[in-house]
Amino acid sequence: MPTRSDDSFDQIMEELVSELLRHSPFMGTYLGLHEWDFMVPDMSREGVAEEISLIERFIERLESDVVADELSGARVIDYPVVLNTLKLALVQLVDWPLWRMYPAGPSMVGEAVFPLIIDPTLPREHVAEAIKARLRPAALQKYVSASIDAADKPYQLWVQYSLAAGQGIGSLLGVVKGLAKEWGDEELSEVAERAGDVVRKELGRLQDMLSKAEPGYLPTGWDPFVKMLKYRFITETPEELRLESYRDAEMYRERIAEAAKDLGVSGIEEAIKAVEEVTPSEASAVLDFVAEMVDTVRSFIYENGVVELPPGERVQVIETPDYLKPVIPFAAYMPPKAFGPSFLGTYLVTPPAGEEGLKKFSYYDVLNTVIHEAYPGHHTQHVYEKAFVHPYRRIFAKANDLIEGWAHYCEELMLEMGIDNSPHYRVQVWKDALWRAVRVYLDIEIHVDGIPYEKAVEKLVRDAYLPRDGAQGEVLRYTMTPTYQLSYWYGKKVIKALREEVKKILGQRFSNALFHKLLLEEGALPVNILKKVVVEKARKLSNEKEAP
Repeated sequence: MPTRSDDSFDQIMEELVSELLRHSPFMGTYLGLHEWDFMVPDMSREGVAEEISLIERFIERLESDVVADELSGARVIDYPVVLNTLKLALVQLVDWPLWRMYPAGPSMVGEAVFPLIIDPTLPREHVAEAIKARLRPAALQKYVSASIDAADKPYQLWVQYSLAAGQGIGSLLGVVKGLAKEWGDEELSEVAERAGDVVRKELGRLQDMLSKAEPGYLPTGWDPFVKMLKYRFITETPEELRLESYRDAEMYRERIAEAAKDLGVSGIEEAIKAVEEVTPSEASAVLDFVAEMVDTVRSFIYENGVVELPPGERVQVIETPDYLKPVIPFAAYMPPKAFGPSFLGTYLVTPPAGEEGLKKFSYYDVLNTVIHEAYPGHHTQHVYEKAFVHPYRRIFAKANDLIEGWAHYCEELMLEMGIDNSPHYRVQVWKDALWRAVRVYLDIEIHVDGIPYEKAVEKLVRDAYLPRDGAQGEVLRYTMTPTYQLSYWYGKKVIKALREEVKKILGQRFSNALFHKLLLEEGALPVNILKKVVVEKARKLSNEKEAP
């Protein structure tokens, strides 16, 4: 029977979801709650202050109106996750207020429009009206102009990024104009044209801001970084994470070097180059190549009992529509909406214009990417969430260490399962694992030690063998997303240890498919919360087996 605290928690959650989506309507679109498609966030100082006040109020209500020990069912798990999610948001808004240092509005134009134009389930009329609502000058004022006004302590690295994002909006608006022409919607074309005028004006303001901004970026420092780890339920200290990731990085270099010997090349860099040169024979073959890879991997996980897939799921591989090619130069995976009607994921592929572009479609890179993004990675995660997870958890349980940790875990899992035994594939898997390990100590050294941007780029190039242009974009993202980078490596580490623990509990009854079901059917909980839940379920299964 529900307790008073159960009722209080349910009431608070109902109000919190409504308020959250009012402040973040783009999230509503992403989730498939399309009543929010006509709204934009208020990114003004007043809007952010209201959001901070709202979060503080809900934290107070959760802590005063709910007695954790009186909760029942899934609420026992969800209560600390929701509470920590709100506290983490406060750290990111108050302790390290990126919104005051980085004018995010220009980059959010894509978030406003892109999910609408790629959703094949939405009626054309709905898409057109929603785009108009989000691109009209009054709407752009609320999130593009207001974010620039709010950034009173700008840093050059982040303003430059905002400028780059803003300069790419022209291509996106060109896509909208193309749709307007195709649909015969003159008003939509006019709205896109006026939006271009507004964006160009705001880019001029960003240029002025750049000349006055502080150099580089602002690291979080120790206290906010440790708080972020705490509210993500990560118990290790930054120093413990750093030392372990350094050890793992060295281990992965040794594994790449061993695979290089099997390839008959002299070192890691030559091995990586050899792997990159294995590509489809011609550009026109890329689409079929990716589609065959998706089917191959899906069949493998069925035949080898990797994970049981919910009924009705599929991943379709299609060529990127012409109007989207300017904004998807290579490939993109689009998951089914958490609250949408379909279990169909979509893998968009933009074939290269010439043979030089084939390097972006290396055989082993595509294989590992399909494993990470589709089977048994993110797509599998998404369809399990739709099939098994209750609505509140679909919204609030978005732990990066489970989401990214699971997909990264799958990369090594499929190597272990024998999907490909070639030294080329081992090089690819261990190279990607090395990159994720290096990210951990770079995340810490950027935000706790405050190393300069260029030094971090040089370290990523040297330690993870990334090309310099790729490393520059990577490090820029690391400066803006503290503790996210370490989630791939950390989540994989915890999941691997959890699998061994469950294997001991279940004994002969253990199977990969069963373990993965126990894991995925709980949604994207933080891994250190999830492991307690999975262990408890495994012990219950073991006891049922042993009962007379």
